[in-house]
Amino acid sequence: MTERFEAYVDAFPRRTSPLLMTGIVAGDPHLGATRAFMTALVDGGADVLELVLPFSDPTFHGAVMRRACQRALNEHVRWEGVAEVVSDFRKTEEDVPVVVTSYLNRVLHLGLERCAELLSSAGADGLMVMDLPASEAQEIKDVLEAQGLALIQSVGPSTTVERFQEIAGHARGLLVWTGHCGAEAEDAAEHGDRLKVLRKHTRIPLVASMGVESGEDAAEVAQKANGVLVGSSLAWLIEGGADVEDRLRGFVAELRLHLDRLGD
Repeated sequence: MTERFEAYVDAFPRRTSPLLMTGIVAGDPHLGATRAFMTALVDGGADVLELVLPFSDPTFHGAVMRRACQRALNEHVRWEGVAEVVSDFRKTEEDVPVVVTSYLNRVLHLGLERCAELLSSAGADGLMVMDLPASEAQEIKDVLEAQGLALIQSVGPSTTVERFQEIAGHARGLLVWTGHCGAEAEDAAEHGDRLKVLRKHTRIPLVASMGVESGEDAAEVAQKANGVLVGSSLAWLIEGGADVEDRLRGFVAELRLHLDRLGD
C-alpha cells in the first residue's frame, strides 16, 4: 500500500467527521475534462477519488453510470489514458488517494502485472475490481501489493458477518459497501442496520454507496457507515453539461458541510 494510503488509514481513527469518496467515470465526456473534474472534487472537500475505467456492461452500476461509461467508451478510453490523468493529477496533488475501478475482463485484457505497473507508476493508490469474488482475489492482491497498491474490496447486503470479518481481515485501504440504490424504504432501513453491524468488525474505513443525492442523504448514510461513496449524482451533473466544474465543486462542498456537522 502506498505511503499516502497508509497515512490516510493511520489517521482515520482520529477523524471527527465521516469520509467522503467521490467516483467519476474516466473519460466522461473526455479525459481532459476528467482531469479538471478531479481538481474540482478535491476543492469541494473529497477525501478519496475514484476513477471508473469505462466498461461496456457495468453490471454493478446503475443507469446513470452506464450512460457515463458509454460516453467514455465513445472516446476510446484505455488504461494508458487513465494512467496519464492520474500522473498529471499527482503533479499538483500529493495527498489525496486515488482508486481506479474496473471490471475483471479489462484487467485481464491488459494483463494483471502490466495493469499494476501502470497504476503504480502513475501514482494511483488502489484498484477495485467490481466483479472479482473475494475468494478468488488472492493472486490479484499479491500482484498489486508487490507494486505498493491496495486491492479495494467490496461487500454488499448479502455479505454475512462471518464473511465480512474474513474479507476485512485481509482488506487494505478501505472497504466499499455497494448496497441499495433506489431500494424500497424497508430495504434501505435493513441495509442501514446491517452497515452498523458490519462497521464494528473492521478497523479500516467502511464507506457506503447508497444513492446519495444531497447533503442530507450523505449525513444519513454516514451515521451508519464510516463514510459515503458518491458516484451517480456526479455522473448526472456531468451529463448536464453546463458549468460542470462549478456544479461538481458546489455539490461536493454541500456533502462535505453536512458530513462535517456530524463531527461537531
